[in-house]
Amino acid sequence: MPVGTTFGHWISRIIAVPQLKRLAAGEVPWTPLRKSVSDSTVVLISIGGVHLRSDRPFDLNGDPTFRVIPKDARPADLAISHQAYDRTDALRDINLVFPIERLRDLEAEQVIGRLAEEHYGFGLMGSARRLMPAIKEVARRISDSGVDLALLVPG
Repeated sequence: MPVGTTFGHWISRIIAVPQLKRLAAGEVPWTPLRKSVSDSTVVLISIGGVHLRSDRPFDLNGDPTFRVIPKDARPADLAISHQAYDRTDALRDINLVFPIERLRDLEAEQVIGRLAEEHYGFGLMGSARRLMPAIKEVARRISDSGVDLALLVPG
């Protein structure tokens, strides 16, 4: 098993899994979709370390920040700063961890209403407590922009 994969499994066992176990289903504020998907504005949120090449890379030891990715970003404009998963295939096709081109296809086919102007990338997060300011800021931005649906894509 490659070192990055081993590290990723270790991180999942000691950090991610215990934090997720603390979230009971009753604590999640699920919001029902009040319109059809074909009338909805969709935002993409990746936790696979995706960001614009022109942006500062994520800190590979844990980074509680986010990066904004415009809806017209091309795959060549994007980079991945994450070491907790095998990025081999994602480096060949960024759509595996940031499916912006697939969402553009769905928009063109009128399966979804429209893509939000801004999308978001997170890297290796570490502490949930340290991440909360970034989560609140992204939630505010999403709410202010009139987004109806968020697609959260893991790395």
